[in-house]
Amino acid sequence: MRRRDLQKDQTRLDLALAAFELARQHGLAGVRVPQIAAATGVSPRTFNNYFPSKEAAIAWPATRRGTMLAASLAARPAEESLADALAAAVASMYQQDEMDGLPPGWLRDFRELVAAEPALHGEYLKAASAVEATLAGAIARRLGVAEGELEPQVLAAVVAGAERAAVLYWVRRAQGSGTLEDTVRAAVRMAVRGMASGS
Repeated sequence: MRRRDLQKDQTRLDLALAAFELARQHGLAGVRVPQIAAATGVSPRTFNNYFPSKEAAIAWPATRRGTMLAASLAARPAEESLADALAAAVASMYQQDEMDGLPPGWLRDFRELVAAEPALHGEYLKAASAVEATLAGAIARRLGVAEGELEPQVLAAVVAGAERAAVLYWVRRAQGSGTLEDTVRAAVRMAVRGMASGS
């Protein structure tokens, strides 16, 4: 990315994390855009240039995952099976039991905030859909097929479901017996083995 694009991406992330922290501290209803802007040293107008609402800002890091995940999949060796490449790419987002590029505990705290704030549910679902669509595009490129084909979309949906199941399993039962990264890798490989072309 060019320097200006990197700076814009960092500003967007700073605003998103500020909105998230303020919502955790004061509740979503107790947070206003000027507070978020002030916390990051920008104007409310700048905030509005990046996000249409505080809810969209809070959910944005989850959407950002799609781009990171697609890049991770694209970087996997060409000779690697698609099943293994998908498992490794998704697992890489959970190194050290966290989501790469975000503060420790962000993923857990984000899910807790979404559960506590019904107003965030819509943005959460939009973010999940965006990540799945981006992943489907990356899978299509790796397979050499059109993005609108059925196989990439089905595989992306299966991967997303396996990832959710792995996180839930790890939180409820597996902590202490393995890392979240390894649990996610195993779940995705389990879900797509035999389905993906070249697996």
